[in-house]
Amino acid sequence: MTEDDRLPLPGFVEWPNFPFEGDLRVQEVRPFSDVEAPRNGEPGGGECVSCKAADDQYIWTNERWRLKTLAPFTPLPLLYILETRKHIDMHQLDDDLASELGRISVNITRTGEAQPEIGRVHNNRWGDGGEHFHYWYLGRPMGAEQLGGFTLPMWGFILPPIPTEVTDPITEKVVASLERMT
Repeated sequence: MTEDDRLPLPGFVEWPNFPFEGDLRVQEVRPFSDVEAPRNGEPGGGECVSCKAADDQYIWTNERWRLKTLAPFTPLPLLYILETRKHIDMHQLDDDLASELGRISVNITRTGEAQPEIGRVHNNRWGDGGEHFHYWYLGRPMGAEQLGGFTLPMWGFILPPIPTEVTDPITEKVVASLERMT
């Protein structure tokens, strides 16, 4: 603990890819709750945004999956969210959906990393915001090693958007590769 009874800063704040500098301190850890707050799509958490969305809001769809991009507002050359059509969460994926998730993820990663603008494609699942299954793909720009690892999403909130002249051709190639899969 520090002199003001806070937890010490973790060592990664000194890493060269950590996006912040200066006087930082760890927030006070609030007491844990006995229950989780309802997420979007759960009873008491509001309507499911994914279930309400029309297919034209997605760059690729099939009978079980939908993929959307955050372009033109993305600071990354590839930033996609894959969702199930059915309102389920990750622990409810049957074996077929789980297998398809793996094949889709490998396909997006391979296609993304084959583009000269992309150094690595990171795959992540965060489930605190919504109950509907959604899986993230974040393409780190080639040569931007300072943005690497788990700091990439933080940098994504800081950097300016990449022009669609960069993101659109990558998206076309990813969509074409997914179409070839089905």
